[in-house]
Amino acid sequence: MEGYCVKCKAKREMLGAEEVKFGKKGRKAMKGKCAKCSTGMYKILPMK
Repeated sequence: MEGYCVKCKAKREMLGAEEVKFGKKGRKAMKGKCAKCSTGMYKILPMK
């Protein structure tokens, strides 16, 4: 899974990506760590 790393300011591969739910409506997102700098990353998935 690829996401945007705020620290690197670039799109990077997410390590250990797992699907999580957040917010009142239970929106789905992918949570992982940046492959280069190990910063926590989130990618919000589209609603279906």
